[in-house]
Amino acid sequence: MTRRISLLAALIALLAIAPSLAATPSPSEFLGMEIGSDRVLADYRQIASYFRMLDRESARVEVVSLGKTTLGEEMLMAVISSEENIAKLPRLKEISARLADPRGLSDAEAAALIEEGRSFVLVTCNIHSTEIASSQMAMEWAHALAVAEDEENRARLDGAVLLLVPSLNPDGQIMETEWYRRWLGTPWEGGRMQRLYHHYVGHDNNRDWFMLTQKETRNLTRAIYHEWFPQVFVDEHQMGSNGPRMFIPPFSDPVDPDVHPLIWREINLIGSNMALRLEEAGKSGIIYGYGFDAYWLGGTRNTGWWKNITGLLLEVASARIASPVEVHASELRGGRKGLVEYGAQINHPNPWPGGTWTMRDIMDYERIASDALLEIAAERRTDLLKNLVTRARSAVEMATPREAYLIPYDQRDAPAARRLALLLADHGVDVFAAEGGDFWIPLAQPYGRFVREMLEPQRYPEVRPVADGGILRPYDVATWTLPLMMGVEVRKTRMPALVDGAPLEAPIVRGAVLPEPRPAKSGGAPWHAILPRSAENARVIQAALEAKGDVRISRQPSRDLTQAPVPFELPSGTVWLDARAADAARGVASSAGVELIAATGVPDDAIRLSSPRVATYHPWQASMDEGWTRWLLEEYGFQVEPLDNTAIRAAAASGGRSLRSRFDAIILPDIAPSIISTGKPRNADTTWIDLPPEWRGGLGTEGAQAIRNFVEQGGTLIAFDSSAEWAIETLQLPVRNALSGVRSEDFGNPGSLLKVEVSTDHPITAGLPSELAVFHDDALAFETSPPTAGSKRWILAVYPDDERDLLLSGWISGAKRLERKVAAVALTSGKGRVVLFGFRPQHRGQTHGTFPMLFNAIWWSVTPLE
Repeated sequence: MTRRISLLAALIALLAIAPSLAATPSPSEFLGMEIGSDRVLADYRQIASYFRMLDRESARVEVVSLGKTTLGEEMLMAVISSEENIAKLPRLKEISARLADPRGLSDAEAAALIEEGRSFVLVTCNIHSTEIASSQMAMEWAHALAVAEDEENRARLDGAVLLLVPSLNPDGQIMETEWYRRWLGTPWEGGRMQRLYHHYVGHDNNRDWFMLTQKETRNLTRAIYHEWFPQVFVDEHQMGSNGPRMFIPPFSDPVDPDVHPLIWREINLIGSNMALRLEEAGKSGIIYGYGFDAYWLGGTRNTGWWKNITGLLLEVASARIASPVEVHASELRGGRKGLVEYGAQINHPNPWPGGTWTMRDIMDYERIASDALLEIAAERRTDLLKNLVTRARSAVEMATPREAYLIPYDQRDAPAARRLALLLADHGVDVFAAEGGDFWIPLAQPYGRFVREMLEPQRYPEVRPVADGGILRPYDVATWTLPLMMGVEVRKTRMPALVDGAPLEAPIVRGAVLPEPRPAKSGGAPWHAILPRSAENARVIQAALEAKGDVRISRQPSRDLTQAPVPFELPSGTVWLDARAADAARGVASSAGVELIAATGVPDDAIRLSSPRVATYHPWQASMDEGWTRWLLEEYGFQVEPLDNTAIRAAAASGGRSLRSRFDAIILPDIAPSIISTGKPRNADTTWIDLPPEWRGGLGTEGAQAIRNFVEQGGTLIAFDSSAEWAIETLQLPVRNALSGVRSEDFGNPGSLLKVEVSTDHPITAGLPSELAVFHDDALAFETSPPTAGSKRWILAVYPDDERDLLLSGWISGAKRLERKVAAVALTSGKGRVVLFGFRPQHRGQTHGTFPMLFNAIWWSVTPLE
């Protein structure tokens, strides 16, 4: 009798909500446009308004804010599940968090939570703004789930909680939509923008997931690892138009053996179900084991592999934004790992024959795959939750008793060490702070695999698909070792119960603020000194300069000027702040962990610094390296102005004086010489589609002359990586690229950390250690000639004499070609100076250990030449 009453009550409730479900408008109805049609796009603000409407109208949808984007948009996530699950969402979140960290749970307790819990599945869309179809599909999928009355979908909603992020880059989605609408009906319809589609990092927003520099990355990281704890994470992308129609895992080789094998098994299970459902729906061109490997850590879902989350990548062939493309069968290509020649093979059994490809096609493929994901998440709910517990326990059990990493306070760059500890805490890692300022990271924790991966060097696995054949090359960079990148000393050791005679403090989790660094004992000192050891110094120095304080830098060591009980020597490169400057910068110094050393005076030889006026070159073919450079300089307090082709070419008419009168330093980020000169790639042919007329070309001869004039009149030119070759040729410098023309078979480096030996007696290298890790990923290294009369040349960093000493983390072939080659050099040219880096010292905002070389080069531009 009780069961009949319950069924009757459920039927009455269902009948009560049925009319409201049916009345919920579709995205097309709500927005007044046919979503998914050719040349029709909803922008992010319209998408957000639709999801907010669903939140109001449907008991199955709850929209939450993840935080603000770089340009101030609200970054939204829709939580979609059954009415019953939404009503008890706090309890389900609590269960998800507890299963992600099962320490202290008995088997019986874990089993009870698994039975009560629901699988949490995260789906993120449109991180790359041109890959826009998923942002449109997300609305249709959400609507379908909000109004579904069929038994199959209701079962999926009851068994799983969907966390749906319609765009991981709202700012860029708006940019691309506005650009696309602007050029509809012109030859540039569906073409690329002349600027980055993220304010700072463009396409590299999917390369930030271990360093967490950008607001969007931090927003989602906080949601995943501090609040929602999903078991599965799917990131929806698009790829080129002339290959397979959709990549679905399994991934290609190589595989990282440090990831728990259950991750790969679940990825394969979910991916196979997606492929099955697509094939059943008559969708051809599905491929697996293609291009994208199971090794690289840097992307959204990849980082989760080491945190026990099953992460999948989906890649669908692109249209021209929302405009159709016509692909003839003869134009279909393979050419990537897993499909050398286009055709049928076991991982690509039903090739797409060619034809018209539209945004609606992309959305349909994505929708079928997404439904197949939710199907597995609900049907295999208990497996997914149980396997998560297994992986988390395995990570804990891998560690020996009290096995841990120590980040000592007393080291050359204590501020960077503190920053590393905070970064790990932001990742959800347990970080313990000792009373004396040391940090301890125990390995017996659910994210223990992640900790090892981030703190130990990488050695890329050399997988050979056939006997006596070459290895499978890395998909992306081959290293992400944080201590090497950041110049921080980290030691694996045994964590004691007591440190400095006191118990360890509570763990620092969920992004809590770390304890303040040891305070400076100023005692009203007239001067304060900053040792030249950390990139974090820049924040303090720039704050002091902004306040118009007296800031000086010494070029010789000095003694007997501190108020310390035992006098000690302050090295060359020490920065001195007068009382006004120190007062203005004290808050910044405290938050950055930079110690201000009280001093009685300032050395006689100290040179007064002024605020450097800095520009970055901004080509029309948007440069991610320019964006990263701009972000880094702004982050550390520098005022920086982007300089485009038009502005630089215009300066030639005034003999370059307009550039020199405005700037002390101009930075050429890593940009191909042909792009700088002509605005086109070196191998551009008749298939190259140019930008609209106002954004065409490069610096040309006029711009090159303006740069020459700028340097000859006393400006400082700083060039990274590929741009250095343009600077060498344009300024006729006595430097050459020793690897110019080398074949890829003879030298290869996808992105590794290499050792360089540093000459520390120059203002650019002051305070650096004698050996340093630099990020290198190009066939570039310098050979120099002795300076001629009246000119100067300083070798700043060289690679080791023996190739066996070169690789610190990652993978490289042909390392012998770098033996004794120059990594960085500074020269005079006319009245000015040139600094050439054969690597990117600011690489993706990740290489803190080499940031000081860039900052010092900028400050060098406003000091007299010795």
